[in-house]
Amino acid sequence: MRNPPQPIPDAFRGDSWRFASLPAGDVVDAFRDRLIPFLNLPHELQPLNLGLASTLPIPGVVFDGGRRSRQLAQWLQDSQPVSLNYIAGAPDGLILEAGERDRWILNTFDDPEVRSAAEQYEQRKHVSGGLHFLLVQPDDSGMTYTGVWLLKAAHPKP
Repeated sequence: MRNPPQPIPDAFRGDSWRFASLPAGDVVDAFRDRLIPFLNLPHELQPLNLGLASTLPIPGVVFDGGRRSRQLAQWLQDSQPVSLNYIAGAPDGLILEAGERDRWILNTFDDPEVRSAAEQYEQRKHVSGGLHFLLVQPDDSGMTYTGVWLLKAAHPKP
């Protein structure tokens, strides 16, 4: 049984975040040969090893951590992320399933455009069989990354 979700500690909050996607064929190649301090691309979760079409969009969430980028990535690594899920509510939220029982509220929002992007994120997760990614970077320049995790929801929502 999972614990009730707890807010992420303030010390690990990033500057901004957004939903994103990458074609399945690019997910591993985009990160494999880069110097990324926290890189978790398990062989069994790599899209092509799961038989996913190389053009299938794999959804993800990108955090721009700013000066806290390394702290956020270290905290995530220590938490053992499993899945990142959109939960509708008042407000809506992103819930990180971590380790055996932990759940963390990474962000909340009540913007209709963000809600629409969150719903698309969940739809893409369902189509990809639950596969998704979490990326932490210092900023949105695309020059450096601090952490990347391939995650897989146990039971993707329809």
